Amino acid sequence: MIHSVLIPVDLLPNSERVVERTALLPLAATAKVTLLHVVPKLGLRRAGQHVEEDALKALKTLGRKLARALPRKAELTTVVKTGTPHVEITRHARSLKPELIVMGRVGSRAFRELFIGSTAERIIRQALLPVLVVRLPARGPYQQPLFALEDDPAAQEVLAFGLQMIPEPRPPLALVHAYDPPLQGLVYPSLSPETLMEHRRHYHQQAIHRMATLLSIAQLSGRIPGLEEASWKHYVRYGSPRMVIPKTVTQRDADLLVLGTQGRSGVAHAFLGTVAGDVLREVPCDVLVVPPRHTPKGRTRKLRRANR
Repeated sequence: MIHSVLIPVDLLPNSERVVERTALLPLAATAKVTLLHVVPKLGLRRAGQHVEEDALKALKTLGRKLARALPRKAELTTVVKTGTPHVEITRHARSLKPELIVMGRVGSRAFRELFIGSTAERIIRQALLPVLVVRLPARGPYQQPLFALEDDPAAQEVLAFGLQMIPEPRPPLALVHAYDPPLQGLVYPSLSPETLMEHRRHYHQQAIHRMATLLSIAQLSGRIPGLEEASWKHYVRYGSPRMVIPKTVTQRDADLLVLGTQGRSGVAHAFLGTVAGDVLREVPCDVLVVPPRHTPKGRTRKLRRANR
């Protein structure tokens, strides 16, 4: 169960989609939910005051709709801030320390790409909290979840938090893993096409084994509720994560993609680079980003400096 949620909204029509999705999440009976809107700074002070009043009124209207769908004992708070969106959202997240941030995409395609590429990614990097980016209309609990996993200790955190988003009885689950053999694409005269193909088959089998072992270890640990009973379909594919993941989302017709943000290779390692932005812009489904639970202080400071 999820006990605390921060919902930054832009008050455009798609904000209702974010609120409706939040209401469908498995929230605890006494969950604390915060609706937040950030008003951009305006040159005229008087105009800014009026805009803040308008924003608070609209936010409370949205809050009343959300309150009707929340557990009876849940606590709902509405907050309006003024400033730069990603700065204020991150600051509020660090103060509240919610279990989850739920956000949406906004406006036209060009503006949406700007939002995903800057605000959402910066919040993901700086808040260091799970972030759910909502794209689809919320018609019910997630039915086609897809987990993008790496052979990395952080994968268990991705599994554990991702499964929280899927209430029981859970539908069949799926994982996607992208692998890229080190010799693939390189030209060495001494290596025949048959040798390269055998090399690729070897890496494919290794990748399948790694994913099966990862799930087996997670199941045997008993630390992830419901994992033992879950049924899985594996999509172990050759190629880069930025190509494999969107294709698998389409093939699977996934309504939720779950990603990690730190690891040795693949999408986990590259998430703070271009792969994250590419995947977020490309896939048509909701995306849950799960950061590592513990980040070294030095790394945190570097991330903050890099995103100022």
